[in-house]
Amino acid sequence: MEFIRRKIYDSFIYNFILKIIYACSFSYIMKPSKHKYKKYAKTYHESIIVRILSPINKSLDKKYNDIRTSCENSKFIKLLHKIYVNITTQSIIGRLTKEFNFAYIIAMYIFIDTLIRSRLPSVASIWDEALFIIIIIWLICRRIFCNKKYKSSSIDYGLLFFAIVYLILAFVNSPDMNIAIEGYRAVVQHMLWFFLMVQLLDTKKVINRTVWIFIIGIGLIGVHGIYQYITKAPMLGNWVDSAETITTRVYSITKSPNALGSLLVLFIPIAFSMIFANEDIIKKIIAAFFTITMCMSILFTYSRGAWFGVFIAILIFLLFMNKRLIFLVVTAILLLLINIDALWNRISYLFTPEYTNKSMNGGRLYRYYTSIKMWSESKFLGLGIGRYGGAVATNHNLTPFYMDSYYLKTLTESGIIGFGSFVILILSTIYKLYRYIMGTTIRKDKIIMYGIFSGLCGVLIQNFVENIFELPFMVVYFWALVAVIVALFNCNERHNN
Repeated sequence: MEFIRRKIYDSFIYNFILKIIYACSFSYIMKPSKHKYKKYAKTYHESIIVRILSPINKSLDKKYNDIRTSCENSKFIKLLHKIYVNITTQSIIGRLTKEFNFAYIIAMYIFIDTLIRSRLPSVASIWDEALFIIIIIWLICRRIFCNKKYKSSSIDYGLLFFAIVYLILAFVNSPDMNIAIEGYRAVVQHMLWFFLMVQLLDTKKVINRTVWIFIIGIGLIGVHGIYQYITKAPMLGNWVDSAETITTRVYSITKSPNALGSLLVLFIPIAFSMIFANEDIIKKIIAAFFTITMCMSILFTYSRGAWFGVFIAILIFLLFMNKRLIFLVVTAILLLLINIDALWNRISYLFTPEYTNKSMNGGRLYRYYTSIKMWSESKFLGLGIGRYGGAVATNHNLTPFYMDSYYLKTLTESGIIGFGSFVILILSTIYKLYRYIMGTTIRKDKIIMYGIFSGLCGVLIQNFVENIFELPFMVVYFWALVAVIVALFNCNERHNN
């Protein structure tokens, strides 16, 4: 690998590009934006909940210390530790085991879920719950024997508040409690991975590895999408209007172009940010390669919602990195749309009378209108958790269609109370993440945070026109990446202190 680096560094092309970048760095347009460092105080340390739980934690600390002392004096434990040290230092498998972290498995969620659903369908619905419980047991053992304390964040309380409000709604307004519980799990359960990820991402090395697993994994899905487009993979559903001439929409292992599009919206800005965040040329090339493949793949999904989402995500990233480039990027995207007929036809079709008529007769606009009409019957409490527009309602034949807006689906199911609590959760999370980013001083970490934040915003925008958070892997990845920003900030705090 070092030989390849030297060849690249000594090449004419690399040095030529380097000189151009150096020259551009002095220009007004290419000059990066500057952000002042803002100290972000961890206000949750002063919260009432923490002060209430603090005596309990001190009491547990004393008991755990007694257990650790007993273990350290135990001959059996000493023998096990000696065997463990020998295994982890003398074999490749042992060294890999020592470097293992459950965060890497969570980063590969979509691959594991797809594999289990195709090979072991009998455990497809419980494997992630089993993993969740195993990680909790592992974290408890780590707390007792290694004194690894729980790491709080200011986002914890927003998630807990939303989970409690939704649980109350499930009990208060549920004609069928089984459906309510199933609907509650579909909405809340996958958000809880956030709490585990914050605990698992305890070092900079683990965080960087996790981010690279995300990029390489989703990048390979992007490569598979390009392969599907080249081989003209058959579409699995009625994904194109009869008036359009599109023959292939890629979907990869997600089985849906919109699902693949949402995945790419989330990770394109992250891969793009890694080009700027890393100084190593090999890592820059890998990040650039997967950024290009993901961008090509999202074009081939022909998902207008994903296109709009990634467009917003790129704009937000440029607002952080270099505001002056926004005009150039927007111009380049418009030229791309105008000169590629398939893309232009897909976008321009939205503004035709034919699309409006079809959309009002069973299409998106009809579904929006119907959803608002249904919500008006119970504005404050909604129709009930899991009873409209989502996978749970569809499985129980409670909804005439699958809703094409997660926000309208949430409003109709949970009313103003549930929807309001969800909006509070999202807005408070975005605000707190922004403060975490502004409170970070290390440039590399800050750029990665820019990419993650932009991807999260892109997905939130796409949720206006698609039901993205109905996909378990999207909810897991969304909140896992929120945890990455929190973990990066925590590492920066330890570095500064």
